[in-house]
Amino acid sequence: MVSAPQDPKGRLILIFVGAVLIPSVALSVVSFHSIPRQAEAMKMRLLKQAERMLYYAEEDLERRARARVLEAARVVGAERLLDGRPQVVRPALREAGLPEDAFEALRLEAWSQVSKLSAALSGEGRDVETLREAMGALEPPASADGEQSLPLATPDSKVAGVLRYRYACSYVHNRLVQEYFEKDFPNPDQAFVIRVGEPDGRVVYENAPTREGAFEVTRVMTSPTFRGLKLFLRYRDRSIHEEVRRLEITKMGTILFIDLMLGAGLLLVYSNMRREIQLAKLKSDFVANVSHELKTPLALIRLFAETLELGRVPTQDKAKEYYRVINKESQRLTQLINNVLDFSRIEAGRKEYRFERADIAAIVREVLEAYQYPMEQQGFTLELRVADDLPAVEVDKEALGQAIVNLLNNAIKYSRDQKHITIEAHQEDGHVRISVTDRGIGIAKGEQRKIFEKFYRAEDSLVHETKGSGLGLALVRHIMEAHGGEAEVESSPGKGSTFTLMLPLEKAPATAG
Repeated sequence: MVSAPQDPKGRLILIFVGAVLIPSVALSVVSFHSIPRQAEAMKMRLLKQAERMLYYAEEDLERRARARVLEAARVVGAERLLDGRPQVVRPALREAGLPEDAFEALRLEAWSQVSKLSAALSGEGRDVETLREAMGALEPPASADGEQSLPLATPDSKVAGVLRYRYACSYVHNRLVQEYFEKDFPNPDQAFVIRVGEPDGRVVYENAPTREGAFEVTRVMTSPTFRGLKLFLRYRDRSIHEEVRRLEITKMGTILFIDLMLGAGLLLVYSNMRREIQLAKLKSDFVANVSHELKTPLALIRLFAETLELGRVPTQDKAKEYYRVINKESQRLTQLINNVLDFSRIEAGRKEYRFERADIAAIVREVLEAYQYPMEQQGFTLELRVADDLPAVEVDKEALGQAIVNLLNNAIKYSRDQKHITIEAHQEDGHVRISVTDRGIGIAKGEQRKIFEKFYRAEDSLVHETKGSGLGLALVRHIMEAHGGEAEVESSPGKGSTFTLMLPLEKAPATAG
C-alpha cells in the first residue's frame, strides 16, 4: 500500500515527482517536438556548406586558370603575343618549360603603346602577382571563336591591352581539374567525394567510385574556362540524410535514456520508501505482538503464583498442575526473550556460535522431552522418526535446539483441528535433514520465501489471529546459514507445512560474527 500524502515519506515521493520527473517529462515532450526542426535545420546547413564548397572550388579553378594565362603571357612576351600565331607562341611556351598544347589560342590585342605593354609584361622583378595587380576591371571588346579575355593595365591605370586565350579541352580536363582536386582542394581525410562531369554525362574526374544518384549536391559551372562542366559532391562515410537521421536517433536516445534513469530513480525511491514504511509497520506490529506474548505468560504466572501463595489450592495434584503451568509459561517467556536477544545480537553483528561435534538424534530428543508435556496438554500427538545411522555433526547444540524449538512453536501455533506433528531426522545427499511437519493452515506459494525475513508475517487472516514476533523463522535461517546449511519449506494452504533443516556433513560451518 502506498503511503498517504500526509506521511512525510509520501510527501517526499510527491516532491520528487513534482520537482524532477514531471518537468523532465515535459522537457522531453518539447524536445521530441523540436528534434525534427533541428534535424531539418542541420540538413539545410550541411547542404549549404556543400554548395559553398562547390562554389569556392569553381572560383579557385577559375583564378588558377587566369593565373596560368598571365604566367604564359609573361614568358611568351609582348611581341610574340601580338603576333598570336600558334607556331610562334608554342615554341616560346616549350622553351619556358610550359605545356605547349595548353592553349588553342593565346594572343594580345594592343589598346595603347606597345612600350607600356612591354614594360608591364617583361619589366625587371615582375611576376604573376605584379601582372595581376596591373589588370584593370575593363570590359574588353568581344571576341569570336569562344575566346576569353583578360584586360591588362599599367600601374598608372592606363589601358595597355587585352589577352585573348582559349584553353585546350584536354588540358582543362587532364591538368587543371585533376591537379586542383588532387592537390589543392580542401578535403581533409578525404571526407568528401567529388566528381566532375561533362554535360553529356561523361566523367572527367572522380576521387572515389560512386553510383548514379548518390551525390547530394550538384553545381553547373558558369566560369568561362569551365563553362558547362558539372560538379558533384557527397559525404564519403554518411550521406546528409544519414547524418541527420543519426542526429535524430542520438538525441531521442539520449532523452529516452535520461527519462529512463529518472524513472528508475523514482522507482528506486518508491521501492525504498515502501520497504521502509512496511518495515516500520512490521516493527510496530512486532512490538505489539511481543508485548502481547510477554503479557500472556506473565499474567498466568502471576495468577497461579498468587493462588499458590494464598493457599487456595484444594489438592496437592492441583498444586502440581499449577507449578507445571508456571514452568511451561516461564519456558515460553524464556524462549521469546532468547529470540529477541539473539536477533538483537545478529543485527549488531555480535552473535557467536560455539561449534562442536554432537549427536543430532540426542539434540532432537532433548528438545522433545522439554516440550512433550505442553504439547500433550494442548491435545497434540507427536510422531518421532529418527534414523539409527545419524553421524555426529559439528554444530552449536544450543543454537540448533533453538531452531528446532522455533519450528515446533510455529507448528503448535498454526495448527487448528488436526493437532498432529511429525519430527523426522535422517541422512540424505551429504546432509543431515531434520524435518518438522504439521497439519495446520499452510503457507501460500508466493509467501514461502518471504516468511524467513525478519518481522514478516503471511498476509492471512488465520495467521494474524495468532500472535507472534515474526522473528522465529528469521533466526532459523540465520542459524542454518552459520552452520553452512539452509532451511526449506514445503507447504500448501489448508494442508499443513514441512520445515526442513539441512546440515552438511563435511562442509565446515561459517563462523557468524
